[in-house]
Amino acid sequence: MSEITGYEPEGQPRTHVTLRLIAQDPAVKGDDRRILTAKVKVPWSRMEDGPRGARLHVVDFDTATGEYLKHPGIADDDVFADADDDELLDDKAFHAQHVYATAARTLATFESALGRRLSWGFEGHHLYLVPHAFAEANAFYSDDDHALLFGYVPASVPGRRPVYTCLSHDVVVHETTHAVLDGLRHRFLEPSLPDQAAFHEGFADIVALLSVFSMRPVVEQALGRADKDGRISRDRVEPGRLRHGVLTGVAEQIGRTLTQGRGALRASALKPPPEDWAELRLYDEPHRRGEVLVAVVLDVLIDIWWTRLQALFSRPGSKAKDVTVDRARAAEEGVKAASQLLTMLIRGLDYLPPVEFEFGDLLDAVLLADAEVVPDDDLGYRDMLAQRFEAAGIHRPDRNADVLEAELTPRYLGINYASLRSDRDEVFRFLWQNAPRLGVSTRFYTIVESVLPTQRIGPDGLIVPESVATYVQMIDMTAGEFARESELPLPEGIDHDTRVQFFGGGTLVFDQFGRLKLHVYKRIDDWRRQVRRLAYLDSTGRRDTKGGLGFSEGRSRGQAFAALHSTDLSSGEAW
Repeated sequence: MSEITGYEPEGQPRTHVTLRLIAQDPAVKGDDRRILTAKVKVPWSRMEDGPRGARLHVVDFDTATGEYLKHPGIADDDVFADADDDELLDDKAFHAQHVYATAARTLATFESALGRRLSWGFEGHHLYLVPHAFAEANAFYSDDDHALLFGYVPASVPGRRPVYTCLSHDVVVHETTHAVLDGLRHRFLEPSLPDQAAFHEGFADIVALLSVFSMRPVVEQALGRADKDGRISRDRVEPGRLRHGVLTGVAEQIGRTLTQGRGALRASALKPPPEDWAELRLYDEPHRRGEVLVAVVLDVLIDIWWTRLQALFSRPGSKAKDVTVDRARAAEEGVKAASQLLTMLIRGLDYLPPVEFEFGDLLDAVLLADAEVVPDDDLGYRDMLAQRFEAAGIHRPDRNADVLEAELTPRYLGINYASLRSDRDEVFRFLWQNAPRLGVSTRFYTIVESVLPTQRIGPDGLIVPESVATYVQMIDMTAGEFARESELPLPEGIDHDTRVQFFGGGTLVFDQFGRLKLHVYKRIDDWRRQVRRLAYLDSTGRRDTKGGLGFSEGRSRGQAFAALHSTDLSSGEAW
């Protein structure tokens, strides 16, 4: 068993290790016609063979052949730093390192933005990474297996190599994001409105795209060849060229891998959705609906990148068409734009309701969270985000309660402020005492599911400490009982004896002193929303094995992404 001591020769604690990764996909080449790679910093952890660290464990077992390989832990010095393309493609020890390092880097991105360690959505500390899980063109996160399972396509003719999904940076990031989201909002795998499943797919693609764009070699390559002085013509970074050249090129390369059954990033995600997309049956399918989020975020990325590029055009005569810009500098601004946008989006996750997600909730959450960390939006990033979402028909939900108004100020009599940062029972006591003020009905089963402290750091170095608690409400009844309770007609085709399950819940954000800052919630007795949910679940056949609506979709949670990634529900055909 190999171990890393955790200290540099000089005795200084190690925090990161620099590793070489495939920057996008083995099919993407650099200027030298070799596989495009990048050297990135990966959070350090004491290592054991596998590789196996504190949060991730590579298990290289191939169910198709029965082969099991145990690779050395990742060393201080990258043994693949100078490896040629053949070694990167053929050495399964590199495959193990690549999937471990990419997943670790993705997890670190989320933890840095949210300001705390994250838990998985299952009981256990290790997420298993299986780089050669099966001989199939698929990859997915399995809650039941506590694992990311990566397939491969065997060589079709002698002399050719298999195609490994674990070597696609995009796929590994996409699947790791599913695992992280499941830990943050475990109830988002419950049957719900169409936006909820679409969010998992669309957001996973967004993180994959922005993570790729956070590596400068990828952006430089996408901008095209530079002249002998390292410069490119200005027209290559005009917004139109950025969309139809740079972003489209990178996104299409990601999409060729992801859309074999794994993502929302298809050609239609590279253009604005139709104005009536929300009314079209085609957009009920999670991948297609997720494309809407991808398209919006691509536009925001271009807006931010173009804003940052203006400093390069400030020289006299810079408006002339023949003006050139330094390719490395232009790429660096793209990297910063992607990193900033990704951080903004991830920060918003804490401000989402725990159930019944809709796209407008993401816009609301990102704007609220970013304003807490960056009060002065001097560069107008939040305005850009809001404008692009609203142009796509996605609007912030109406605030039907503002907890900061004087008449709604919560009462803290008998409440331990310090315990509100960590104790679920104390948060439930707070919720119980203030239920009428917070618009929470106590008629329904209610449970506080998580209480998590967080410390986010703004661009000025200011630390924003908060505590984020989530609670969920639920009720089971027959459709007939629901009709009597809600006084609303049932969607056509649903029998009165059908068992149905409904959810509600909210997120409570407390400041460092235990005072409530924000309450974001979905009322369980919003019966009109529940009717919409029932109609959607019934029309798309999302019933459990007993014909119930809202309980499950007739399969285990662990197979949710396997099924989602292998079937296009809008056509019923395998991807």
